[in-house]
Amino acid sequence: MGILFGIAHFKKGFVLESGYILLVMLSIFLYVLPMLALNFVALKNNLTNKGTFTILLYAFLTSVLPNSLISFPVLLSNVFVLFALHNILHMRNEKHIKAKILNAAICIGLASLAYFWSIGFILLVFLGILYFDAKNYRNWFIPFIGIGTVYVFANCFTLFFYDSFFRFTAYVDPISFSFQGYLIKEQFFSVGILSICTVFFFSVYLVKFGRKTANTKPILRIVIAYLIVAIGIAIIAPGKNTSELFFMATPLALIGTTYFEMSHHRLAKEINVWVFILIPFIILLF
Repeated sequence: MGILFGIAHFKKGFVLESGYILLVMLSIFLYVLPMLALNFVALKNNLTNKGTFTILLYAFLTSVLPNSLISFPVLLSNVFVLFALHNILHMRNEKHIKAKILNAAICIGLASLAYFWSIGFILLVFLGILYFDAKNYRNWFIPFIGIGTVYVFANCFTLFFYDSFFRFTAYVDPISFSFQGYLIKEQFFSVGILSICTVFFFSVYLVKFGRKTANTKPILRIVIAYLIVAIGIAIIAPGKNTSELFFMATPLALIGTTYFEMSHHRLAKEINVWVFILIPFIILLF
């Protein structure tokens, strides 16, 4: 993972300046942290069996998107979205639900400050309320309070440091349906691989979905909704350069682990693993 991260930054052009080096070190931390957190979330919510396939798939799916590895806002936003997912799924134990809703909404709000269209993941918070505590009408207002809290603190920050209010017009990104950026050879290959993985893993996931217990299905639906929202963000994001596809890695890693956990011949499983390991190197090097 470190090699792939290093290659991505080397191709961009590495600058020996203290500020840039600090940013790269923070980016590495923000890249590795979700892998560990995602594996923890998957095991705690019985989404996968104990193993490292989720981490392997996450590393593969993010590595085929080299532009995302050098995008600090996307990496930062992704961490907050994953923290929000943890709070949403943890609502299932029916303890401190209001606090978890508020935490999830605040995390989504913070994620949107780094990358605006990640605000779309607020839909997952409402979906969690629907599945785990829909009868309490107060819960439906809490996400708005969470987002509003982030906006208030953003105003306090800009007033303190820049002596100006937080500008909403500068915060909101435009919508773009232009896909010209994906027609570049390197990016077209990345989009193609991610599209194939999405269709294949999702098909396997739907087959296995019917065999899951009723208690698990709400969580699986939230994971599917996560993927749908991530695809929606990729469709409307401006300045498409494949970094916006980074948000698809989390749900696809969870969904794709289902395929690896199926009964396979040992040789077939090893071939699959090596394919997922080698493809990112091919994209980054060539």
